[in-house]
Amino acid sequence: MWNWYHHWEMLRLALGSLTFAGLISLAACSSDGGSPSNSAGAASTTAGASNTAGASTGGAGGSGQTGGSANAGASNAGSGNAGSGNAGASSAGASNGGANNGGSAGSAGGAPAGGAGAGTAGGGTAGGPTGCALCDDFEGVAAGMPPDPAKWTSTVLSDCMSTAAKPLVDASQHHSGAQSLKVAGTASYCDYAMVGNSAAFKALGNIVYGRYYVRFETALPAGHTAFMIFPDTGIKSLRVGGQNSALQWNRQSDDATLPSQSPAGIALSKVPPVATWMCLEFMVDQAKGLISTWVDGTLIQGLVADATPTADVDMAWGSAYKPMLTGVNIGWQNYGAGAMNLWFDDFALSTSRINCQ
Repeated sequence: MWNWYHHWEMLRLALGSLTFAGLISLAACSSDGGSPSNSAGAASTTAGASNTAGASTGGAGGSGQTGGSANAGASNAGSGNAGSGNAGASSAGASNGGANNGGSAGSAGGAPAGGAGAGTAGGGTAGGPTGCALCDDFEGVAAGMPPDPAKWTSTVLSDCMSTAAKPLVDASQHHSGAQSLKVAGTASYCDYAMVGNSAAFKALGNIVYGRYYVRFETALPAGHTAFMIFPDTGIKSLRVGGQNSALQWNRQSDDATLPSQSPAGIALSKVPPVATWMCLEFMVDQAKGLISTWVDGTLIQGLVADATPTADVDMAWGSAYKPMLTGVNIGWQNYGAGAMNLWFDDFALSTSRINCQ
């Protein structure tokens, strides 16, 4: 009897041990089964972070929407906020008046949405296209200060004296973002207020494309003015400005104009709007002596030098002139025409057309 009872107890204990071990094994299998699910969640997170569809094209000049959305492209498997922040490539460009892909690549998760507002634009700065040599939306410097000294220096023109206030970053007007560059030009003859860049400009080589937005507080005067000047080793400078209240190119050496200042020539140019942002694009092919100009995306026939002489446009301008430009200056210079408050924003230089957007 004792032996039977003893053997029964040994058998019961053995069966109990086997059942307990089986439960542990099942629990372990269940736990291991969760790991692939977690790994899948992590993989989905990675997929969300690299999902460029999550990126949004930035609002003008680094607006708060430049990053990916809070859950850009992320699956919530395994993580509640997978791929949040700047997931994907951010487009921190300016309103893009042509600069559509200006932002740096967003950080995959972790950063808050819209954090790429001051990103680098393809080697340049925010507010411009990929491959931009000089791009500025004037957001990186406090209002009331001169523009970024790494991009702009005060212009010195050897044949004129400047008494005007220096151009400053300003928050009263902006095409994109919250700031622009304000210039307060005086009515004194030959007086100027400008900033310029030479290093980035020279790096572009033979063909130069530019794009910026400009806003004039009042109409261009009838007299000769300039708001963009290219120093030229051959003719002193090539200038863009106005005469007879319309846009023109002007060669300093012989005072030739594009278009001719005849009624027909002026009619082929463009009268800038007042108190409204205007997108100005230009192309200069220095080796061939070609010039093209667009206003708000439209080619202006009176502001084209194409080596095919056209009456009232480039007939007097000729085809012999080959620019040798060394930099670019923006601001205001007048030749007895009048004072002007004007603003510049979303400035960009590149080797290909930038466009207005």
